[in-house]
Amino acid sequence: MDLTGDLRERLLVHFVQGAWRAPLSVRMVAGPLGPVVAAGPGDVARARALQRGGGFALPDADGLRALRAAEGFADAPAPLPEMPDLPEGAVLLSAADAPVALILALLRAGARGGLIWKPAPGAAASAQAIMAAAGPAACGALAMVQGDHASGALLAKGTPVVWLGPAPAPAGLGAMLSLSANAPRRR
Repeated sequence: MDLTGDLRERLLVHFVQGAWRAPLSVRMVAGPLGPVVAAGPGDVARARALQRGGGFALPDADGLRALRAAEGFADAPAPLPEMPDLPEGAVLLSAADAPVALILALLRAGARGGLIWKPAPGAAASAQAIMAAAGPAACGALAMVQGDHASGALLAKGTPVVWLGPAPAPAGLGAMLSLSANAPRRR
């Protein structure tokens, strides 16, 4: 998979309201494949204007595996576990080492009621590939903003939060669902 050009440019944008959009924030955080623009209050407000009841499409498995390897992980996008529908307008916060299959399953469950996803900067490239496939099929029911812990805290205010990472959700996050899992490291 090409790690230049289009992908590097997408690390600087968010997927909201059914399209790739320039962030309103200018704050940058580091990712393993380049800088990422962290969501600010305006980006969070724009992302919360989700539509409901979207579809879902899977990304190219080989390309996603290559991106995950570049990020330092050896996980694959299948098989996807079944997940119950998530509450309308839920937020998914995922760690860099969150398993891709669980991320995809949660995005599929969240697309039915509208979901905002904030991946860790360490998984920004694979998140872009996932959203490039899933976002358009969701018809505005999925949004993705990049960022760090501060961006995650903005998103978590007053909304149901789903946490996915190797450890339980951080204290004070108020996660309605906390899934502890991690992808294997690349050797």
